[in-house]
Amino acid sequence: MHRTLRAGLLAYTCLFFTACQSSPVKDFTSIKFGMEKSDVLETMGNPRRTQRFQGKDRWTYVFYDKQIRFEKEVQFFEGNAIYVGDTSEPAENQSAFAVDKLNESKNKALDEQQTRDAIENRNAYNIYEAKIKGTSSPQYVPVFKPLQ
Repeated sequence: MHRTLRAGLLAYTCLFFTACQSSPVKDFTSIKFGMEKSDVLETMGNPRRTQRFQGKDRWTYVFYDKQIRFEKEVQFFEGNAIYVGDTSEPAENQSAFAVDKLNESKNKALDEQQTRDAIENRNAYNIYEAKIKGTSSPQYVPVFKPLQ
């Protein structure tokens, strides 16, 4: 009987603590602008993903509530929350694909300019080298009289 009572008490305690847990959605709604990182960590725990972009820290939380998947994020600037809500996508002209395409065209233009500069420099060096060696134009060849 003593073991049954102990097992029942343990089961009741476990159910009590799991029933008292708040939902992650409710926890996330308590995150407010201006909160410090430590306060967000205390409320939500560790984020699933973190990244730093344009001087801002971006923490992404993924959680489930009643079998529904939620993905929320908090953005920080200088340690304080400046955005709280759904994950945000960058503007189309700032997406990774758009930036890569822009950089690709810039890199191609730079490569072409460097190739033109290298050819121009090589031609200029060849002209300089020929001038120094005296092969760029016919040189005066003196005529010597034989000695008698």
